[in-house]
Amino acid sequence: MTATTSRARRRQFDALTTVLIGVVALMAALLAVLQADYGNASSRAAAQAARLVGDASAKIQASALGQDAALRAAQEALAVGMSGIGLGISALDAGDTTAQALGNAQTDGSKRLQTALQATIATSGQSPVDPYTAGLLKAQDDAIAAEVKLQNAAVDQASDAGARSNRAVLGLSLATLGGVLAGIAAVLKVGRPGWLTLALAWTLAAASALVGLLTVI
Repeated sequence: MTATTSRARRRQFDALTTVLIGVVALMAALLAVLQADYGNASSRAAAQAARLVGDASAKIQASALGQDAALRAAQEALAVGMSGIGLGISALDAGDTTAQALGNAQTDGSKRLQTALQATIATSGQSPVDPYTAGLLKAQDDAIAAEVKLQNAAVDQASDAGARSNRAVLGLSLATLGGVLAGIAAVLKVGRPGWLTLALAWTLAAASALVGLLTVI
């Protein structure tokens, strides 16, 4: 090998090493930004999913308690009316006008009580109840289902962002290793060990770039 050829190979080697170090530095910076961005996105989505789970659970429990209370009150009002009807029938058979009047009063009271209950149910969750509690009490099944759907979407988003963040970490690790090998190749200089180390460093840099591309698509 002539001196001119040797100098040309050294210049080529040095140029490839310098370019590689620049590429690795750029890839490392980009992948670090991607990892931080997707990591934050995953945390935000996970927090949103947890909030939606708690909100939906509170709505289910509060609305169920309100509906159960209304149903029990309606049943009790209906029982008063049924008792009055039974008392009125018995009094009619026995010719007891006093008992019949009492039965009629119970029946009328039952109707009035049911009307009052319906009015109360219709205004449930209104002033002076605060807006959040009102929303819990007045929650409908379709609204709760929609909130559960949003929660599932947030979970999927957190999972996807977490996976992308992990890929960015992998790419950053490959870029770092490529940079280390580039430094070793610069120390070894021209020669079989140096060229092999440099080739391996370029391979790792290419793998890091591929991982980075897969992270964003």
